[in-house]
Amino acid sequence: MKVLITGGAGYIGSELLYGLSKNTSVEEIVLYDNFSKANYNLFVGLRKLPSKKIKVVEADILDTRTLQKSLQGVDVVYHLAALVKTPFTDVNPHYFEQINNWGTAQLVDAIEQSSSVKKLINVSSVSVYGANSIVRDEHEVPQPKTAYGISKLRGEKHLIRLKNKIEVYNLRFGNVFGYSKNLRIDAVVNKMMFNAHFHRLVQIHGNGEQKRAFLNMESAIAVLEYFTENSLPSETYNVVEYNYSINEVVEHIRSLYPDLEFIYVNQDVVMRSLEVKASEQISQILSPIPFKDALGKFKEMFTF
Repeated sequence: MKVLITGGAGYIGSELLYGLSKNTSVEEIVLYDNFSKANYNLFVGLRKLPSKKIKVVEADILDTRTLQKSLQGVDVVYHLAALVKTPFTDVNPHYFEQINNWGTAQLVDAIEQSSSVKKLINVSSVSVYGANSIVRDEHEVPQPKTAYGISKLRGEKHLIRLKNKIEVYNLRFGNVFGYSKNLRIDAVVNKMMFNAHFHRLVQIHGNGEQKRAFLNMESAIAVLEYFTENSLPSETYNVVEYNYSINEVVEHIRSLYPDLEFIYVNQDVVMRSLEVKASEQISQILSPIPFKDALGKFKEMFTF
């Protein structure tokens, strides 16, 4: 089996690469990334990868010719290439559209012309649901509020063209946290853990009662790897493990760092809140550990 990962050197992509490299059914992995974030950490360190199994393609998702060439002989595509910026997700909306919407469109075009691709796993986001006081599931009508969420939803719509041709899985991930070779320090839990570990101080924006849907990195990879060789109906699935308010997240972190201090910023501002229910089929795949334990495993990865 030959697999291609767009955004393969990113926060999630690099950990997926490690996971797939151990799968004996996967003979070749194409790491497709433009390295716009200068994320070269994957190429050095003590965690080795099988060099004969991995091919690196440095190119943009909008590079049609290179994308089509890279898909030759590929059986499974993981689409993780995206522009993500937290919390300032309304900066440069044009760039979100280019990568998250039109980049997905370009990939779908290339797959339509491919004679080998049998399966596409698209990683989207629960941000497409916007903000709401009720728990959202995959049957709810999305109402995105940010440029990021809007662009991800528009990107999803291109997948419809492939549904009667190949297996297509649209996975709406919660806010992913946890260790990766290419760590996203701006993700809410990651940033709080970093500041708690090294500064013993975290900031809480708003009153902290806003809720978020979260997903542990190890679980995210487990779900992605599941689809390499397994099948479900070609649908949209919510991939979420925990729903907590920011105040609750801080209390869990505080259980690891008893001397932790926190301050509120713009406490009178009401922040957007979102709770999401995991899809039933995904819940059967996941084996979530307690949130505190997931944070504890992340804590162990700090070098000092």
